[in-house]
Amino acid sequence: MTKIAIFTIGQGDFKTGFPMGLEIREEGGNPLSEVMGKLPPSSRIPELYQIWQCAFINIKFVTSRMDVPKGTAKVAVPPTKEPLEKCQTSQEELKKSFKDWLNSESRELQKMRETFFTHLPDQFEEIRVFIQTSDPGLKKLPWNEWDIFERYTYAEIALVPPEYSRINLAPDAIAREQVRILAILSTAEDLNLKEEKQKLEGLPHAETFFPNPHEPAEIYDALQHEMGWDILFFAGHSSSSKMGETGEFFIRRDYGLSINSLKISLRKALSRGLQLAIFNSCDGLGLATELAGLNIPQVIVMREPVPGDFAVAFIKKFLQAFSEGKSLYVALKQAKDSLECWNKKYPGVCWLPILCQNPAQPPFTWPKLLKLPETRPVLVSPLLKPTPIWQEVKTLTGHLAGVKSVAVSPDGRMIASGSFDQTIKLWDLHRGELKKTLKGHTATVTSVQFSTEGILASASFFPDGTIKLWEVEGEQNKVELKTTLRGNDWVGLAIWSIAFNRDGKYIASGHNVDSTIKVWDIHREKIIATLRGHVWAVSQVIFHPKDGSIISSSLDGTIKIWDPEQGQLIHTLVGPSGWLSPAQAWFSRDVEVYSLALSSDGEILASGGTEDVIKIWRWGDRQLQQTLKGHSDTIQAVAIAPDGKTLASGGRDHTIRIWDLTTGKTQQTLGHSDSVNSLAFSLDGQTLISGSQDKTIKIWRWFPQGSSPL
Repeated sequence: MTKIAIFTIGQGDFKTGFPMGLEIREEGGNPLSEVMGKLPPSSRIPELYQIWQCAFINIKFVTSRMDVPKGTAKVAVPPTKEPLEKCQTSQEELKKSFKDWLNSESRELQKMRETFFTHLPDQFEEIRVFIQTSDPGLKKLPWNEWDIFERYTYAEIALVPPEYSRINLAPDAIAREQVRILAILSTAEDLNLKEEKQKLEGLPHAETFFPNPHEPAEIYDALQHEMGWDILFFAGHSSSSKMGETGEFFIRRDYGLSINSLKISLRKALSRGLQLAIFNSCDGLGLATELAGLNIPQVIVMREPVPGDFAVAFIKKFLQAFSEGKSLYVALKQAKDSLECWNKKYPGVCWLPILCQNPAQPPFTWPKLLKLPETRPVLVSPLLKPTPIWQEVKTLTGHLAGVKSVAVSPDGRMIASGSFDQTIKLWDLHRGELKKTLKGHTATVTSVQFSTEGILASASFFPDGTIKLWEVEGEQNKVELKTTLRGNDWVGLAIWSIAFNRDGKYIASGHNVDSTIKVWDIHREKIIATLRGHVWAVSQVIFHPKDGSIISSSLDGTIKIWDPEQGQLIHTLVGPSGWLSPAQAWFSRDVEVYSLALSSDGEILASGGTEDVIKIWRWGDRQLQQTLKGHSDTIQAVAIAPDGKTLASGGRDHTIRIWDLTTGKTQQTLGHSDSVNSLAFSLDGQTLISGSQDKTIKIWRWFPQGSSPL
């Protein structure tokens, strides 16, 4: 599992030193260790950096990406011996002094090293190292030269801003099946960007648009395009202010753009899913700082003026590795490592590419869009043991807003989906075709459920707040609205979740405003019980298949078990208990439980929420059995396969994780381009349905033979 090491460097200077803390955590998990320390004073480091910087810039780049004042001639001259030797010497001196500084004999730094090695024992594990600082001098230092990283094959550095927050997608954001790249190429006469353009045009599962650089308005229009972009790419000249606070990039020799001048357009692009900005140009830390102020997920820039031939070689290597499925961090490290020979020509040049990360956003991944038709056979090498896999076989589109809930009919032929667009859609599961769109609700359809007899129930949020029962005749493709259940109390008009009991005679509903669970008699069309005890919204309700009790989860952090016949609370599974528990839950919102799932035999209960972990409970003794860690954000949905051995979970980190409940290990990671709101297994356990905020429903199928299709 990927580990994250966060070095947080506080306010200080090279004369007095810097306070520094180290936190190590599993991706999506709780901290494994935290230790505080201090970087000692070293006035020599910034001096040596300036010496190397000047020597590096004085090398005559064959095709520099550094902008020069208008009228200054650029001479394409290979590096001469004297400047090259001076640059080599200054690079070695800086590297040695930097290592000595970080290898200080101070007790605090030694403890930090020991903590790092103790909690990161696997040298082949992917490690994301965050350097969190606002100091412009620290941002430029070659942190990858710190010898504690030498033993790790997949450790890569990213700069992290002191302040950041998560970006929420706009309601009109459109789901994309290919990587969309907006590529801005400078027209400067001294640059040859042909190879970069060819590489961008040849990327798999991607479409690239090149706006006309002679029409600046076209760049603004493109950034605001309703389809959105995944990657913003620029190649050309750029520069940053002295303190690295602002930057500018030049699409023409006489026309530059600042991040501030594009702020509105960039915010729209970010709200529509922009994940990564790449500035393959000089001196880009100012650009990265300004983009960090907009909370962009990731930026790759060059820290100093960069030779044009190296810039081309780097971007080709990086895009090749990234588009082949390597993680963003591993692709960046492999690209730099593969270009080590360039340090002979330009000493220290491999220090220049740097990733800047917003930790509130998951790293962007290049999608693998391999479709696996049901009818094609699978080839398995006789020398390899086949590995079972889950594979996407169909993406269903048609909803105009995010999908809140999905359900599979008991005969396994149909999918129902409820959406923020206030509609319910019925789909043929095997053909992946839309059968019917049901209208009638006047608010978000928050929950859809089938009874064992095939009756479809749908519930909606405020101001509708009704439950509708639909009789679905799949063979004849007929749907009839049987009845609408509506309470008398207006505060109940906000339903988050519904569930049928085992014989389909009763429905339980979980409510937002009054934090109650209501039990409805379907035939009498009335509420027969109102269960009170939660102090925040009830996020999910489930009937136990054997004893008929109701299990409910809430944003107050509790899971409660109720006797619906007696209208009594039986047990509080997690959260505050005792006579003060309502007050405690009211004032503590650190933990919110969003999702529940129960195994078909009723013996295993799973829950997920804002803790980014899934908790597995034994029903018999109501005890916590295991905790599954892997997600990096709130878990919105959990589902247990009918065999009770497999669990699926989905969350705001856009991923679906498949877990082996026997071992507690992740078997596979799938996903969407936005939050996963709902999951449902088919009755045979061979198909998984996922509904997402990206407006799509995906059908995943289990292939026991694994491998690749013909």
